[in-house]
Amino acid sequence: MNRPTVHVVGAGVSGLSAAVSLAAAAEAQIVVHESAAIAGGRRRPLFDEASQTAFDSGADFVLSSWTSALALIEAVGARAQWREAAPDGIAFADLATGERWRLRLGRGRFPWRLLDPRNRPPGVALSDFWPGARLARAPAAARLVDYAPRFGTAAERVWRPFALAALNADLERASARLAGAALAASRWGGATLLKPSRGLARGLVEPALKTLARCGAATRFERKLVGLAFADGRVAALDFVHDRVDLAPGDAVILATPPQEATALAPGLAAPQDFAAAVHVHFAAPAARDAPPILGVANGAIHWLLSGEDSMTAVVRDAGALIERPRDQLAAAAWRDVAALTGQRDAVPAWRVVKRKRAAFAATPEQDALRPGGDTRWSNLFLAGAYVQTGLPDCLEGSARSGAMAAERVRAWLASR
Repeated sequence: MNRPTVHVVGAGVSGLSAAVSLAAAAEAQIVVHESAAIAGGRRRPLFDEASQTAFDSGADFVLSSWTSALALIEAVGARAQWREAAPDGIAFADLATGERWRLRLGRGRFPWRLLDPRNRPPGVALSDFWPGARLARAPAAARLVDYAPRFGTAAERVWRPFALAALNADLERASARLAGAALAASRWGGATLLKPSRGLARGLVEPALKTLARCGAATRFERKLVGLAFADGRVAALDFVHDRVDLAPGDAVILATPPQEATALAPGLAAPQDFAAAVHVHFAAPAARDAPPILGVANGAIHWLLSGEDSMTAVVRDAGALIERPRDQLAAAAWRDVAALTGQRDAVPAWRVVKRKRAAFAATPEQDALRPGGDTRWSNLFLAGAYVQTGLPDCLEGSARSGAMAAERVRAWLASR
């Protein structure tokens, strides 16, 4: 008896997660279709035309408490490539006052290190963290600002950076329920921050492709899906730009595309429509030897500064107001902050600006309500992606979790036949 085929459309983290999970079980033949020339989706390497080389954005991290992401990394044999990024807490700097500090929460489910004021931002009391305990019971329509302060030191040094980093939205718009979910997934801040030593491509994407190949799965690049053919309550065929694939009655499809593509392919599918932009400015300038690998920035034009061996990356989250600005202006503004933070007085070094208009869906109550489940009204069509209702905001863990959830749904569907 021939095994059924599961077509995974999209080779981002969610698609790779689904494909690896299914391929390892050998319950079906797995075929991954990717419209781009390389895998990784939103997190695929960037290509520099001048040097003709690909490079990672350097802005992808994993928390040690993210079970789905770490399970995927383990499954593809890449755990040894991930290192703790901030063993002494996350460093911060306030460009308005010049103050610097480290946020040290402690490991485990209780942030016990916050009892010591040296582990908190200057001017922030222990009670300023208490809103986090109430977020777990927040109703779906509540916003983070209903619980956390809108103004003051705690807002600028704790809650606004948290909202931008975890929720891709300012605290006035961010969902309180998703804020609580993000805190719970981080073990209330007690998880450690892990970073791939050689970039996400080598730390996850490439090992996943090798794992799929070893399991006999097929990966096909430059395969743009332009339509789904439906018949008798199921997907009957996949229409690509240059060909058509007819599905047997026992075949299934996991749609692991961005939400705007999924809604265009599947009539009547609801999905988030408001997205947060992000701007990354990569500078070809080495950081100081003692520079922290990740530095949070308060009262600056940038929100984070990431330091590598031979480069630095300035990150601006929720950057919709900046996305149309010329790249040279963005680079100059970012370098002013970087120079102030690092003490460098050189002219703006070689730079590359990467704009992502749809970096993540905005984790607001309204957008959270639009997220679909993993099933569809077609029996053999399933969804994967961080925009699917995983209970988390848009993050790498949500992507990996959605893929694992889709794989479980496919297994259950195959078993029921």
